[in-house]
Amino acid sequence: MKNKDFLLSIVLNVFLAYLWIFLIYLIFDFVKLKDNALLFGIVLASTGTLLFAEVVRRVNPFIEYKITHPVKVAGFISFGLIAVANLYWISF
Repeated sequence: MKNKDFLLSIVLNVFLAYLWIFLIYLIFDFVKLKDNALLFGIVLASTGTLLFAEVVRRVNPFIEYKITHPVKVAGFISFGLIAVANLYWISF
């Protein structure tokens, strides 16, 4: 393990977290214009999140590491912190 791997994992996951937040905001802005907004929003957000998770899994260069590898854990923590912070501070 190198420090470069940790930094790359953190930067990549922070960027992907901001992209995921942007996707969720776009979905919720689109859903506000529909009649059955709650059901439509949940379906679109779930589908979008599943597709985004597949993209993240394929884009991540550390796919060969186990899930408990320190580089992957650092990436998961950075993604989670950014996502939770953005969803907490900005209300829908």
